[in-house]
Amino acid sequence: MKLTGLAFFIVLTFLNSASAQWIKQSVNTTASFRGLSVVSEKIVWASGTGGTVIKTIDGGKTWTVMTVPGAEKLDFRDIEAFDANTAYILSIGNGESSRIYKTTDGGKTWNLQFTNKNEKAFFDAIACWSRTFCLAMSDPVEGRFLILSTVDGGSNWKVDSTHSGVPESENGEAAFAASGTCIISIPGTPGYLIVTGGNAARVMRGTRRTDGGLAWRAFATPIVHGTSGSGIFSIAMSDSKNGVIVGGNYEKPNEAKDNLAFTNDGGMTWAPATGLKGYRSGVAYIDKNTIIAVGTNGTDLTTDGGKNWYRVGSGALNSVASSANSVWAVGPAGSVVELGPLENFSRVVSRTGKKTISDPADVTAVTLNRSEVSSKCLPAQACDRTIQVSTTAPDVEGLIFIYTVSGGLIFGEGPSVVWDLSGVKPGKYTLTAAVDARSVWGPVGKTYTTVVTVTE
Repeated sequence: MKLTGLAFFIVLTFLNSASAQWIKQSVNTTASFRGLSVVSEKIVWASGTGGTVIKTIDGGKTWTVMTVPGAEKLDFRDIEAFDANTAYILSIGNGESSRIYKTTDGGKTWNLQFTNKNEKAFFDAIACWSRTFCLAMSDPVEGRFLILSTVDGGSNWKVDSTHSGVPESENGEAAFAASGTCIISIPGTPGYLIVTGGNAARVMRGTRRTDGGLAWRAFATPIVHGTSGSGIFSIAMSDSKNGVIVGGNYEKPNEAKDNLAFTNDGGMTWAPATGLKGYRSGVAYIDKNTIIAVGTNGTDLTTDGGKNWYRVGSGALNSVASSANSVWAVGPAGSVVELGPLENFSRVVSRTGKKTISDPADVTAVTLNRSEVSSKCLPAQACDRTIQVSTTAPDVEGLIFIYTVSGGLIFGEGPSVVWDLSGVKPGKYTLTAAVDARSVWGPVGKTYTTVVTVTE
């Protein structure tokens, strides 16, 4: 069986579309994004290099790309948006490179609210409890993290020169401006959480005092630390008590060790966990049991509160955020992606009554009509170098079968396909079968791999 160029293209297109987990957006920019704010399933803001801010108000159908005047050389690592018109953005860097701007007209104009005058300060991120109460933080200055706050919507920003009891920083401790989530507001409680890295990996909790200030305490975590590239990179809370931290070592992105922990007491104690496939710079709750984490080597997802994690993609992403009905992520070189539609996965769960992706998305067996084919035939002999493949998986409506081979080509789709090994060299070749809920989540359940031999 010979494969024409057109057929080869069709096969590749099918395989690529079937294994896509994220839906890539068409945004006219090459900026690298780390700031992300998902207001709703329709309204999403992101910020990044070159003074760039982007916005959609129709769920990603169209995007507005903006360059903040006078900020063309700035890197906006964080953004806090409240609707289609109102957003704060924070740029990073020493001295006057650290700034805060605000728009109230959807990005038509930007008001410069704060410019850092302290050459020792390097602001990392901003978090807002409400439209008027916001907090920004800098890496340590004179032994403590520097706190900047506003209580009037940014009309006045106050640098807390006394630190108001912010715990002393350890030598070599800092925060990572990797995803805008090294500081967050605490859901349901007027307070904030800061996560650190470097020579320490701690969570600092600031809760409101009776005089309106914040009382700070620091808590140790089991996240890896001790080098300039290691520590906690992101924190998310599902409510005031339950939360997750992720991190690792960005200099070793595939190292999956001591990079995940959970709290059930508001951040005071942290229990280590496993399952992430490497360094993760961003994490978000989709619901109380569904969590997604992104990093430079891919995305991980859990639907059971962190007991089991599944790979959802291998592309580099920096930040992730969600609303009630949508999940978005951003990354380098203009990368903006949406995960979903979420209702596709929900329909599979509803129909099967299963609560984890692995239940409806497991391959239980792959049967081949033979395990060996010959690479050579006699001149007068008609050679058949195809193998009939039959895949067994739960009978769930809407599942797509995905096949990955180390040699040869796959023809057909569904549970029964043909594996054509014409023209391959002698040796052993593998076929891995997986299933996917309507091309949304990718091959996240159990896969099944089988081997055939091509003889001389």
